[in-house]
Amino acid sequence: MQKKLWSKEFVAITSSTLFSAWAHFALLPTLPLYLLETLRFSPSNVGLIIASFPASVILVRLVAGYLADNYNRYVISTISLAAITVTYGIYPLASTFLGMFLVRFFHGAMFGISTTSNVTIAVDTVPPSQMGQGVGIYALTIPAGMTLGPVFGLEILKAYGPKGMFFAILAISVLSVLGILLAKTPSGNITKRRFSFPDLFHKKAIPISLCMFFIMFAYGAIIVFVSIYAKQKGFSNIGAFFVFFAITIIASRLFAGRSFDKGHVSQLIMIGLALAAVGILWLGYAADQTQFLIAGMINGFGFGILMPTCQAAVNSMVKSTERGAANSTYLLSYDMGIGAGSLVIGFLLDKISLEAIYRYSVSLIIIAAGIFVLKAIPHYYRNRSGTMTASDN
Repeated sequence: MQKKLWSKEFVAITSSTLFSAWAHFALLPTLPLYLLETLRFSPSNVGLIIASFPASVILVRLVAGYLADNYNRYVISTISLAAITVTYGIYPLASTFLGMFLVRFFHGAMFGISTTSNVTIAVDTVPPSQMGQGVGIYALTIPAGMTLGPVFGLEILKAYGPKGMFFAILAISVLSVLGILLAKTPSGNITKRRFSFPDLFHKKAIPISLCMFFIMFAYGAIIVFVSIYAKQKGFSNIGAFFVFFAITIIASRLFAGRSFDKGHVSQLIMIGLALAAVGILWLGYAADQTQFLIAGMINGFGFGILMPTCQAAVNSMVKSTERGAANSTYLLSYDMGIGAGSLVIGFLLDKISLEAIYRYSVSLIIIAAGIFVLKAIPHYYRNRSGTMTASDN
């Protein structure tokens, strides 16, 4: 019997990830403000705490791929999401640098495991002929969470203070656990492979993942530090920026998935790169609140095209039993890019303005474009599976 795209399991895993993303993005822009203004940590310490999250994700990401390919993905996802939920309740109890660092580090480790297992479960429920649409729809959970989360977190922080904010985020995370409980999928015939470090990487995913490292460095500079940038520039519409950013990501994915399934992969990637380059440069030169919002929209279109397109491309090059390692390799590039960006920018905040950092970040997009053209796109066309329905003309 042929799979349906909108199966019960697909809806459940997508809903669970939506609530998880909502909670995640509610904390992302508010945590730096909480650390700076409430706990009075130095900018360099804030940078280290923020960087500890992607650092721990990086450490567990490849192991997470092994777990997803060799054990029951549903069980792994349920345990990791439950652990994340508990972590939100621990944040307000940590008042020292070391305590906050450790909490954030543990949160990152559980996040790395849950996101790898979740996306692998989602891909397993998608018909191969609708890979682009399925991954695109599932990937909408990120911009949807990005739309709801920052505004939600900032408003709750303003109205009820840090403790109220952490409690509200915990409540949202509980919904992600309830969602995963409804997403139970058959584990299938799992053939456990002996743990081997080289096998944790999937070589077919490496070229695209290398490109995404540079792209996510720039993306992380926006997501993590744009609230601080807006305050430096005197822009009051921080919440609106995230809304515009996320809405355009959603809009871009409504057509990107279908275009991917028709085979227009290289065109999508080049359009996404061009928009991301223009968007981040525009952000660095934004002179008023209107230009600030326009920059958010352009960046949303660019990153909104690139992220699901590249993930669908990676999944279409490997077997179902290898998707854990492939997704783990791919998502590792996200973590390393955002982590490197958080660490570098955190230390540069005392020395150079975010305005200048955004302007220089366009070079990262240019580097990614060069790797895509010379290596990643040709590699994809040599290794893609036969599920594509049209050629790329």
